[in-house]
Amino acid sequence: MISTRPASYDLRIQSWLPVVDRDGNHEFVSLVRLVLRAHRIRRIVGDTPSMTAALHRLVLALLHRVYGPSSEEEWARLWELPSLPSAPLVRYLRGQGSRFDLFDVQHPFLQCTGLAKLAPATAAKLVPYRSVGNNVTLFDKTIDTDQVQLTPAEAARWLVTLQSFDPGGTKTPFEKDKSSQRALCAWLGVVLVEGETLKETLLLNMPTYRPEHELPAPSTPDDGPIWEQEAPLSPLPDKRVPRGWTDLLTWPARRVLLSTQRTGEGLVVDGVIITPGSRLDTEHVQVELMAAFRKPSGPKGQPKRDAPMLPVRLHPVRGVWRHSVELLMTNLWEEGKTRQRPRTLEQISELAEHGHIPAGAVYTLRVFDQKLDSKGTVVEAWLEEVVPAPVAVLRSKDKTLGALLGCAIAYADSVGAALRHMQRNYRVEKQGNRENKRLTPTWSLDIEYWPKLARPFATYLEEIARTYEGGESLADATEVWQKAVAVVALRATDRWAEGSPAEGRDLLLTGKHQGQFLGRLSELTRVFHAEAAAYIVTKGAA
Repeated sequence: MISTRPASYDLRIQSWLPVVDRDGNHEFVSLVRLVLRAHRIRRIVGDTPSMTAALHRLVLALLHRVYGPSSEEEWARLWELPSLPSAPLVRYLRGQGSRFDLFDVQHPFLQCTGLAKLAPATAAKLVPYRSVGNNVTLFDKTIDTDQVQLTPAEAARWLVTLQSFDPGGTKTPFEKDKSSQRALCAWLGVVLVEGETLKETLLLNMPTYRPEHELPAPSTPDDGPIWEQEAPLSPLPDKRVPRGWTDLLTWPARRVLLSTQRTGEGLVVDGVIITPGSRLDTEHVQVELMAAFRKPSGPKGQPKRDAPMLPVRLHPVRGVWRHSVELLMTNLWEEGKTRQRPRTLEQISELAEHGHIPAGAVYTLRVFDQKLDSKGTVVEAWLEEVVPAPVAVLRSKDKTLGALLGCAIAYADSVGAALRHMQRNYRVEKQGNRENKRLTPTWSLDIEYWPKLARPFATYLEEIARTYEGGESLADATEVWQKAVAVVALRATDRWAEGSPAEGRDLLLTGKHQGQFLGRLSELTRVFHAEAAAYIVTKGAA
């Protein structure tokens, strides 16, 4: 049963947000302390990448309502201040009453009191790595009869994460409807622009916010986070268009109600009710600012003009750097939009143009995602990657720079495809040899190749930005990148050959296919040099 005894956990003053300070120390802080000490905090770091992303989005919604900023000039004033001012924050939070209380009787934070007539399930349902019912995970051995208890701080963090990243599938129905869509962030890779401190990070992800002027689009004057909603959430699921950006950042993808009990160690969350919530009645590309989108490619590698825009996602092996053009570059020179970088980056370009942030700065894009099973109902892995974000590249409207980056990425893709082709042809020929019944090699060339290109590409991207901004030739940096790809690929083939049976016909077969790959690599390199030469120009010549 849900506890009827008075319970309270005020997220404004309780220490529940996990952070790392600038000295590398881990601690938990309250909402107030997080905002007012943001200049001394390095990052918010949750238990999983999905939690980290969800907590950032929650804090961004709060800061938009407190600080705006209502204009570029107001943004620049906040950027120049040593710390975020306390008076607007205190005034706003005081005006919210008990809306940030996790166990408030009328408006529990991110929850729906209308679910009280249902019986709570185990609190393990809040935590994706817990194995509950049909939700079988790899490592956790929780069973339905186990009693899982969470501290209020743990429950609050997982509640925020659930609303942003919960997979789709069947949920407990409030009445009859038990089908749920994935939560908003479970469809895409969430992109966060990261600065030197949390204060910088938060501001870099805060575009001009004036909902009465429909900024950022498509906000409306009725925009507001879920905790400002006057009427309690209906327990019935609905389908609607977001009222604006902070509404989307706090989107109630699930109707949730926590149950509590008091133990010898204090108040704990011992159960939870989770039912279908609000479904999005528009395309993500129309409303989501913290994601990149692109049109899928056709058979010849060209974007399918009539296809819908798809979000850029993380791959468990192939790095997100392969989508650097979609993540960083504008799309102004193309007829018809085939990609859209995160719209939070548009203001950064303008701020640098107007001298509010250094033109030579290099920030970081931190991308968060999760891998679901084939049914889209179970989290199999959490993913997090970084890509350098040089302001010089963000500002560029030069199509040759984007084309050069695309050419460099295509070269790595082609070499990776050649590696897979080598391994596949080897296996086909070996399995066709009746005299050789040994098992084929299982060494994964993808594992040996793709992850080792992330750092060389980051170096290449930063060097390209530096030389481009200085009006220098991009040839040297591009040559270094080509050689780095070739070296990684050659080392991968050596490891692959070492993992093959090194005797008799197997040795000859391995050498044959390795030689064919070397020929293919030589041809790909020749083509790359020819194509890249068309884009390797100085800034003045562009």
